[in-house]
Amino acid sequence: MPDGNIPFDARNPDLDAVRQIVVERLRRDASWNHLDTTGDGYAPYADYVEQDGRRPLLFLAQEVFVQLFVEGILAPGSDSNNLNLPWFHITRHGREVLASSEPQPYDPTGYLARLRERVASPDPTVIAYLAESLETFRKSNLVASAVMLGIAAERVFLLLCGALAAALANPGEKTAFTKLLDRFPMKPKLDWVQNKIQQIQKQAPAGFPENAGIMLVAIYDLMRCQRNELGHPRGKPPNMNRQDAFVNLQIFPRYYEIAEEVRAFLASNPV
Repeated sequence: MPDGNIPFDARNPDLDAVRQIVVERLRRDASWNHLDTTGDGYAPYADYVEQDGRRPLLFLAQEVFVQLFVEGILAPGSDSNNLNLPWFHITRHGREVLASSEPQPYDPTGYLARLRERVASPDPTVIAYLAESLETFRKSNLVASAVMLGIAAERVFLLLCGALAAALANPGEKTAFTKLLDRFPMKPKLDWVQNKIQQIQKQAPAGFPENAGIMLVAIYDLMRCQRNELGHPRGKPPNMNRQDAFVNLQIFPRYYEIAEEVRAFLASNPV
């Protein structure tokens, strides 16, 4: 297989693989502004398992293009003289998406694969809500995406709370925090965890992430507030900015990674 090329098997066509090939070409071929009718332009990016894979890939690439137009990454026309298809251009939002080196929400398969590189054994419930968030984001259902991501973030936070409760060395703290966990409101839990993390960080123990307070508490609180704002009926219809939803999905893997690092620390260090 050519180094870095994406495998494509025409016998078992995978639309996610085709999407990765198209996106990689958009990233690397700055002159590409016309729909490919031969498939030759995909050769530097695809590794064909079968000799006759070019035409099947070309067919599925048309479906990927429709998705990219819906998602606001591409738009018809290349300039003022070529306003319509088959000419196209990358939108401002699309340029930001393609330039990002963070896990890519527009590529759910690749996104979840990179998440698993950071979190060896992710919680199935977290993955279920995260996958739902990615799917609704791609379909521009941004409010639903933000709500699902908020639930995934809450699950991560509650798993951390359970690990912290088990690691507490002070009986009084353990009793107080355990009672707090049995209640429904999240804000008191969040405040308690924030204070405890600050206490731990002041001691600077080996193996405890230096940025745990910001990455865990601040980011979760952001996603929690957005979820509450969007998930409860208001006088005005809910609204979610595409860029904010995009950034939150990019932040989430790092948030989850830090949470798991803290959980691993708490598993072997009483606090």
